[in-house]
Amino acid sequence: MLSDELFQEALQAAKAVNGRLEVMLSRGLRREDYLKLPPQVREKIKPPAWDDGVNVTIYDPAALPRRIRIEDAAQESMLIARIAPVDPRQPDAGARGTDAVKLSIVVGKDGTVIDAAAVAGPELLIGAAVDAVKQWTYRPTLLNGIPVEVQAGVEVRFASAG
Repeated sequence: MLSDELFQEALQAAKAVNGRLEVMLSRGLRREDYLKLPPQVREKIKPPAWDDGVNVTIYDPAALPRRIRIEDAAQESMLIARIAPVDPRQPDAGARGTDAVKLSIVVGKDGTVIDAAAVAGPELLIGAAVDAVKQWTYRPTLLNGIPVEVQAGVEVRFASAG
């Protein structure tokens, strides 16, 4: 375990080297969790020395990009919670098939959608798509172990009931 006193000493040491440096703490990987990883992943990382370890990462936030752009499919694989959009069309409107709205989104460091803007799709459906996507939650994206904002695209589908 890392005591508050030890953490403060690490923080002071980092700030003495460079005042911009920040310290991030995360729980170390337990041996039990390590053994559950796929073999090809275990080959690339060392097993934990003990179960209650703590990872201390010292980094310069100015050296990291504020936001990165990733492929839409990669961002979709990070989706934890999806809220279905409320279709504003009347069921008897006569439309058939599936309509889609394409959005450009920004996902914050904590995995919440902080911005969504329409790229393409029926004007009538854009508001509902944006409202739904702003409630979606993603796993945070890490760059060298540090969370960063992500820009990606998503497609929201509306099934026509006609």
